[in-house]
Amino acid sequence: MNYTIYLNAKKLNSNDLAAIQEYSKRLQAYCKTHFLLKPASGCRAIMSAHKSSNHTCFIQVQTGSHTPSSEELSDTINQLGIQGISNICFFIGYSSDDISDLTVSYKTLSLSSMDLSIGLTGVVLFEQLYRSYRILNHQPYHK
Repeated sequence: MNYTIYLNAKKLNSNDLAAIQEYSKRLQAYCKTHFLLKPASGCRAIMSAHKSSNHTCFIQVQTGSHTPSSEELSDTINQLGIQGISNICFFIGYSSDDISDLTVSYKTLSLSSMDLSIGLTGVVLFEQLYRSYRILNHQPYHK
């Protein structure tokens, strides 16, 4: 599985960047991850490049009332893989308007009911991906 996480930011806090890099390193055993800092104006080019592929899923990360449990998220990741989805693009900090007019097939994901900074939301997403793969592989999350 290939994950690309787009963050609507020019620069990340050094602590957030270090945490994302640590989780990226841990995730190398399970999947490929990339994160890119892209302003909202670059969103159209990103999505149009992936739009023609049936193997890509777009997910907008936003604040919401229903946050899936780690088990639910790992099951969703597993189901996407079974359906033949090999590329998942996450968008953090983008409005629904940036995404909805470009493609009809995008999903939303809530990681918290609180408003988090874009960098911290990225850290939480990477942590949840790591936790999901540990669950899928029947491995303990905590040492």
